[in-house]
Amino acid sequence: MKEDPSRNPEARSGLYGLSDASLGHLVLRCVLGVNIAVHGLTRVGNPAAFAEGLVTGFSQTWLPAWSVRGFGFVLPFVELLTGLAVLLGLRLRAALVVGGLTMAALTFGTGVQQKWEIAGLQLFYAFVYAWLLHHASAARFTLDGALGNRRP
Repeated sequence: MKEDPSRNPEARSGLYGLSDASLGHLVLRCVLGVNIAVHGLTRVGNPAAFAEGLVTGFSQTWLPAWSVRGFGFVLPFVELLTGLAVLLGLRLRAALVVGGLTMAALTFGTGVQQKWEIAGLQLFYAFVYAWLLHHASAARFTLDGALGNRRP
């Protein structure tokens, strides 16, 4: 009797002989990587303006302006580099951890502002990072693999 492929997470699809898990990981990794990289890309051209916008947005909170400004200067570069690393599969596990920790920092700030609808969206991003990290062994088409790194 032939096994039902829908019940086997390691079932091979017809596309390059990759498992459904590997294809799913690839698709989600690409979408997340592009999303986060574009977040950073749109902000790195003028990080001072982005940082000052954050300072204005946090002016009614207890967070000191210097800390918000500093975070605002760094965030666009972290987003750009993390997004590219996830997209390309370069130091994938580390990039996913950095992305998840970035979401934790963003969620902290969102909580301070009491913007719970945005915090919910950030929780979803954190879940995607965690899912990709949990299933990192399914990652294919990565620079880590092309460079011969044992683990993505």
